[in-house]
Parts: sequence; C-alpha cells; structure tokens
Amino acid sequence: MRVVPYTPDHADEMRAVCLATASERARTEETHGRFTLLMYCDPYLEHGTAFMLLDDDDVARGYTLCAEDFSSWQQDFASYRAQIEALGPEYAQRVAGEYEAFEVMAAEYPAHLHIDIQEDYTGGGNGRALMEAMITHLRKAGVAGVAFGVAPGNARAIGFYEHMGFEHLPQYEQDAPVFGKRF
Repeated sequence: MRVVPYTPDHADEMRAVCLATASERARTEETHGRFTLLMYCDPYLEHGTAFMLLDDDDVARGYTLCAEDFSSWQQDFASYRAQIEALGPEYAQRVAGEYEAFEVMAAEYPAHLHIDIQEDYTGGGNGRALMEAMITHLRKAGVAGVAFGVAPGNARAIGFYEHMGFEHLPQYEQDAPVFGKRF
C-alpha cells in the first residue's frame, strides 16, 4: 500500500471508495448515491486536493480529499450545490446545513477534509499515512487550519482523530462531533 497524489485516471475508483464507505442508503438508492458523490467526492476531485491509498495493483482503496480554502471552494461548489438541491428538499436542506457548518468554521479552519478507506484496507497505518500526506501538504501550502465532522457514534474514527492530535471542537458541533487542527 502506498499514498500518492490523486490523478484523474483513478476518478472512478475514488468514486467507488466514496460509495463503498458511505451509508447503506447511498449504496442502494440511486438518488442518495448521487447526493453522496456530489457532496463528498466529485467537487474535491475536480477542484480540491486529494491523496489516494493505492494497493499493489495500483487500485485506489482509500483517500483523503480536501478543500484548502472555503472562500474559493464556495465558488467551485456552487454548481454541485445546485445539482444537490435539484435532487429534492431533503437534499437541499442537508447541503444547506453542511455548507453552513463549513462557513462557520472557515475563519479559524479554512480547510475541510474527508477521509475514507475501504474496510479491508483499514488498519496497518493506512489512515495515518493518508492523513499525514494531507497535513504535510496543507502545512507547505500555508493553510491556517483544517476541520471536519465525524459521524456520530463512530468511536473508531473519533479515537483515530484524537490519536492523530486533532482537537475536539464542540463550539462548531451541530449534529455530529467536529475535529480540527491549526497549523
């Protein structure tokens, strides 16, 4: 396993990782799957920074995706947001809530990220390697800080982020735990 910068020839694999690690609903309902890709994957692959976890056959099995600056990400995300809102009121409400959360954190934590690894590839330092690649990149780029939400009840992920030195940010929480790191 190795971590490398994203290249577009792995786009389908990255999208497959997103859906494989998403909710059962995203895997079984076409509309919810579309929402998941539009909200958590495609904008970052096309306009953000991404690192891939590749297996020995050069297939992406995990990733970390990041919008380095919320201000510029807003413009890039506008077309995706419109597509999400067109999926229906449930999705319009959800994108509004998540967008607002990113916006509130942006002054202190201008970057936000997502990390996902297919279950068979978790452990063994793969998550750490992905996160360290992104953190190193963000530091070199002069980004002030990064934050992200975690699914409620995901004790394994919460423990991982705490072990990686991310700070719990209850001041930004709405419905889920939020973690961040200042650089």
